[in-house]
Amino acid sequence: MDFKNICNINSLQLEDWKAGERYQGQSADIAGEMGAKKMGFHVEILPPGMFSCPYHFHRLEEEWFFVIAGKAMLRQHNRYRELTPGDILHFGCSEEYAHQFYNHTDAEFKFIALSTIDENDIAEYPDSNKIYFRKQKKMFLQASVIPYLTGEENPEDGWDRSMLTSVPGLCSRDEREGRE
Repeated sequence: MDFKNICNINSLQLEDWKAGERYQGQSADIAGEMGAKKMGFHVEILPPGMFSCPYHFHRLEEEWFFVIAGKAMLRQHNRYRELTPGDILHFGCSEEYAHQFYNHTDAEFKFIALSTIDENDIAEYPDSNKIYFRKQKKMFLQASVIPYLTGEENPEDGWDRSMLTSVPGLCSRDEREGRE
């Protein structure tokens, strides 16, 4: 047995990551290395002056964090709190759990992140008005959100008219507008 299910946090190989100029750090994907299927977990180091990720919340995925070292500011539902070593955080599945970390100090901020994995998760980004559908791997602006029945007001228009004649009072758009 190789004990692939055990690791020591002090011997992890951290890899640099960067997404733009304000989001960067180092992390070790422990879950992937251990073969986890239903949980995601990693260790992350956030350098001074950096943000952890865009401000967001999940609809179907819960997250849990444990602060190992350093300090950072937490923004949660547009309220702020300083995080310090030993803090444990849980974020549920709703807008009140929208969150983001910012390292406001001159030292590294180190934490463990744990999450449930749901392939159908939807993440929303209140600052940029975006929504991400994990299964489809697609991001959309919420500005394109429209009412459910937009463009569906006259469902009979797509039907063969002979199929609709048995329903009294139902006619096509052309008939309603006086055209045949």
